Amino acid sequence: MFQGSEDRTLTPMMLQYKRIKSKYRDSILLFRLGDFYEAFFEDAQTISNVLQIVLTSRNGAPMAGIPHHALENYLKKLIDAGYKVAICDQVEDPKKAKGLVKREVTRVVTPGTIVEENLLKDRSNNYMIFVHRMKDGELNIAQVDISTGDFLVYRVKDM
Repeated sequence: MFQGSEDRTLTPMMLQYKRIKSKYRDSILLFRLGDFYEAFFEDAQTISNVLQIVLTSRNGAPMAGIPHHALENYLKKLIDAGYKVAICDQVEDPKKAKGLVKREVTRVVTPGTIVEENLLKDRSNNYMIFVHRMKDGELNIAQVDISTGDFLVYRVKDM
């Protein structure tokens, strides 16, 4: 994941990125740096290709960024392309930070967990299904279309 980047050569900010990314390996990590969300290493290459944005580098590490105010538009494109995205925000005021700004993942968005209206696909159903298996093998199934509010419940006794 961090080819050619030994810990002793990384800046404190890149070590913070690496620590957070290690918890979200299956996601694209968008890491807030000032007015941008940045992606590094493989994530940078991915978002550069999917979003058609410039791939650059910082201290030899591939990086690509998007303005924070445009996050939702770019997030929609990543979700529509099938990616899981972890949003890592600055959780303290950088002006008041003593040293490294504290950051943490505040949101994880996947194609199957979208509830934000602006990210839902227009004119299509957006289902969430919940299945609960009882001890006797019976299945209880709840289905909700989060774009219309339709809600159905099923019980399957024999399979």
